[in-house]
Amino acid sequence: MSTTAENSQVRMLMHEVNYFNQYRLMSMKFYVRKNGKCQLHTVWAKKIIRTFCSLSLVTFLEGNMSQGECPKRNRTNPITGTWMLHDAIRHFPKIYTFPTPEGGLYRVPSTFFIEIHFVSNITILFEAQYLTDGNYAINLSGALATGTSVTEEMWKKYVELTQELEIPTKNIENVYKTGMLFTGKLT
Repeated sequence: MSTTAENSQVRMLMHEVNYFNQYRLMSMKFYVRKNGKCQLHTVWAKKIIRTFCSLSLVTFLEGNMSQGECPKRNRTNPITGTWMLHDAIRHFPKIYTFPTPEGGLYRVPSTFFIEIHFVSNITILFEAQYLTDGNYAINLSGALATGTSVTEEMWKKYVELTQELEIPTKNIENVYKTGMLFTGKLT
């Protein structure tokens, strides 16, 4: 795995995550730096009916998986939820598009899945996966908390998540060096 370039479309600063309609609809705002300037993006995602539960992440969060189920939400356990991004190609232009049958012009972008892990009432970790136009799977990880301080516990969980996704830790070192997260908001 190689490290991600500073101005890459897969390096972003999370700003805000909001949930609507009893956690069935989510909006995420993030900044991507292009040509030295930050651009604000807002994406919408809908919770999908089937639950995609990453086995490595369940092990990471829960220690083990009982009876093949994803973790359930209660006051102490994390919850995983899976959302599919709407119009992902607008925000990630190098996303893979499936060839159109019979040579038509319209091409369908591949799906962009986001899996959210609620670590606490004020902290979420997320993983995302999509296919590039070169048909390579890209894994992303992120952390968002109310406030700006990176706690040692949150940093350890974030490093574990990043390692489980086989993302080089060089891609996230600057977060801990500064000791600060971009100010985010969870609602």
